[in-house]
Amino acid sequence: MKVGKWRDAIITVATDNVLTPEVDLERDYQFLEVVIPTITSATVSVQVAEATGGTFQVYNALGITATGHFLPATTAGVGGITTTFPLGGGFRFIKVATGAAQAANRTFRVRGTDNYARYTD
Repeated sequence: MKVGKWRDAIITVATDNVLTPEVDLERDYQFLEVVIPTITSATVSVQVAEATGGTFQVYNALGITATGHFLPATTAGVGGITTTFPLGGGFRFIKVATGAAQAANRTFRVRGTDNYARYTD
């Protein structure tokens, strides 16, 4: 299993109150683990690009939920939530986005992985 090192993805309100700068995971990964801090209640999603400084777009994962074909998003207020986003065939350059403006700077922790374990009884 390939697992990347943890990196900070920081929303800096003075620069952009809904989007982190680009984070280089150093290689393509199939999944992205995100530790969500306490945030101003909002959905959290991931944007991807093929190259550094490239055009970033929301990664749409087909068939993920019963309500539509989109990247799963999580709502958080008090933090302490970790989620895994699928990145399909893999991406190296990502940004974390929130669906609402943040009231203060927010530090998300992110890392890539190529293995996602599903646990069933």
